[in-house]
Amino acid sequence: MQTQIVQKPLRILVVDDDSGDRKQVRRALERAELAVDCIEAESIEAALVECANREFDCAIVDYRLPGRDGLRGISALKKRLPLMPIIMATGQGDELVATEAMKRGASDYIVKTQINSESIKRSVESVLERAALRRKVIAQRTELENFAQMLVHDLSAPIASLQIFARLIEEELGLGTPNKREIIDHCRQVVSAGQRTSALLDALFEYTKAEANVTLAPVAMRRVMEDGLSNLKSVLQKRQARVSYGELPVVMGSAPQLMLLLQNLIGNAVKYCEAEPPVVRVTASLESSGTWLFAVKDNGIGIAEADRQKVFEPFKRLHNADDYQGSGLGLATCKKIVENHGGSIYCESASGEGTTFFFTLGRA
Repeated sequence: MQTQIVQKPLRILVVDDDSGDRKQVRRALERAELAVDCIEAESIEAALVECANREFDCAIVDYRLPGRDGLRGISALKKRLPLMPIIMATGQGDELVATEAMKRGASDYIVKTQINSESIKRSVESVLERAALRRKVIAQRTELENFAQMLVHDLSAPIASLQIFARLIEEELGLGTPNKREIIDHCRQVVSAGQRTSALLDALFEYTKAEANVTLAPVAMRRVMEDGLSNLKSVLQKRQARVSYGELPVVMGSAPQLMLLLQNLIGNAVKYCEAEPPVVRVTASLESSGTWLFAVKDNGIGIAEADRQKVFEPFKRLHNADDYQGSGLGLATCKKIVENHGGSIYCESASGEGTTFFFTLGRA
């Protein structure tokens, strides 16, 4: 079942001690045909109380206010809601005031005599766009920092193993009568650690590729499915897995990325399955919104409800590495690919009852 997203009205805080000026701003916003929910405050103190109770998409603050002027008010509001964009409104077009307002954290400046539907719409849309970009940059920076920490952690283990067993081999060879069996076993451990490192680096490469911008073109998903299954042939034969699919549409996308998407989902379905044989079914249906909803259903071990979001996080493993080997990047890569195509991905599951992964793609 696909969840329909209802766009909420913008929540705008108007801070002005003059009721006529507040009415002017509200009327301009209404005439600008912006879906807004205006909350009014007559002072910075009242505005801070409102900010403590709810979040706002934007604030329009008067320069001259009782008790605390607009410039000091901007500093107080930014301290309470650092990411909220603020537009400074004043009765005089003083560039020094505008400059000082920007230094205090204002995103824009508007003269009251020039407030109309066009100017208020232009200003609000501009600050919201910049605020969204800033949030995106902060989110990407945080994700990169977390990613780097997890990467160091995951690479440390196989590298440590390489060093340990290489040292043991050196010690054995230094003995007068080295134990050949011990050396062979240590060599196998070195190879295994090297393979784990190589697999992680390959997964990292795929993950970073999934983040790149793609050129969308019509892609026949049936052909993508056939190529993906060809790449998975040895894995499927080893487990005698059964993979079936119905009529698959033509979508807008990148064929290499969509092939990797299906490979990861089908490969995971086979890996995390204790039933014999693993069974995977891929279907697609056209939604009322005009997008294609794909479903990849398996008979695997399932995912607990509390973990359904976690599985899409980088390096997030729900099981012991000895039981199910992997980099922890497969589903994170799937999420990046789908989002890169303007779609969404989620799953429905229960422990021991299999899982169905859903993702959306645009119609060609």
